[in-house]
Amino acid sequence: MKGGCGCSELALKTRKNETKVCGLWSLPDDVFVDCLAQVSRLDLVAIAMVSRRHRFYAVSSRFWAVRYRMGNVDPYLYVFMHMYPDPSPCWFVLHPMQRRLKRVNLNLYPVTGSCFVKTDLGIYTIGGLINGKPTSEVTFLNCIEHTVYRITPMKMARSGASASLIEDGENKKKKIYVFGGCWDVADSSNWVEVYDIETGTWELLSVSTPKMPLKIKESMVMDEKHVYAVDEDGEIFVFSTSESTFCAEGERETNPDDRNDWRLFDQTFFCRGIGGRILWRLPREFGWKEVKGLEELQQQHIIKLCAFSVQRMAIFWEAQGPDQILELWYAEITLKMTRRKEGEEEEEVWEVWGNIEWSGAVLSDSSYTGLNLLFADSLYV
Repeated sequence: MKGGCGCSELALKTRKNETKVCGLWSLPDDVFVDCLAQVSRLDLVAIAMVSRRHRFYAVSSRFWAVRYRMGNVDPYLYVFMHMYPDPSPCWFVLHPMQRRLKRVNLNLYPVTGSCFVKTDLGIYTIGGLINGKPTSEVTFLNCIEHTVYRITPMKMARSGASASLIEDGENKKKKIYVFGGCWDVADSSNWVEVYDIETGTWELLSVSTPKMPLKIKESMVMDEKHVYAVDEDGEIFVFSTSESTFCAEGERETNPDDRNDWRLFDQTFFCRGIGGRILWRLPREFGWKEVKGLEELQQQHIIKLCAFSVQRMAIFWEAQGPDQILELWYAEITLKMTRRKEGEEEEEVWEVWGNIEWSGAVLSDSSYTGLNLLFADSLYV
């Protein structure tokens, strides 16, 4: 009996001293990453809190490359908006399934006059006004961790600048090109500044141009070497990253103040016009046409146009709900280009048709008196 009791006590002590190990811990790193990459983004946030190893892999570029390769990512729309009477703007995120805006509580905020650049994993906020003066500060919103931190500041203080992300050179290094915003101290040696994301360094780029463009109103990346831009006077320029030149196209955009939120979808320009109209034109044509099939939107006050996914455009408009409650509405639109024959000579005419795939209120709150939607764009995370 005594011997039996001794064995039982020994077995009990042994079991108490054993450390329970999660099955994932015993897997090789490659297998561990593959398993983790199949978890939804919301579950991934919870898993990242379990241990340092989980968190390390959950935010690594290698891990997200695996998720992208597996197609296990969804478009999340990030919105930067000032909701009055709140004293400061705030970041919001729109979940692709829940379709409601959720406030993201962060300590650092962009400022008036900032410009924004999105990357695979987050959003850069560049320059702006602090106490009425331009700043060189730059922050990065990590959309995986939902944290904001300061990065290396620019060499020049800028406000009202325009910025574009370009995969530069044969090795496809990602660089951010910032144009203008340095006010009365602007010249050809400081008007353009380049941020190398890999090295985390800024470099002033001396540019050649027959005319120093005024404030850039709209800019779009055309390909890995060219940025298409329109200044506030409507003059059109093309910037070449390989030659560091800004060349005037010799054409002007008519009514530039009535053409906002330019976007490039499938080598076609789209913008937000007046009267709730979405307009389009080809890059080498200068006459805008209206996207057909969206006549019901002409009753709305559209305040922002952006990309939701590769296939869909997103628009926002402000509305008054029941009992005068402020609401922000949102719609996802698919676009299709068609052609038809017109006239006696049956000339082919191109048309773009839009179809509203989903629409609804994504924010409704009686405590707000107004809003100013400053930025909206989607990231696959």
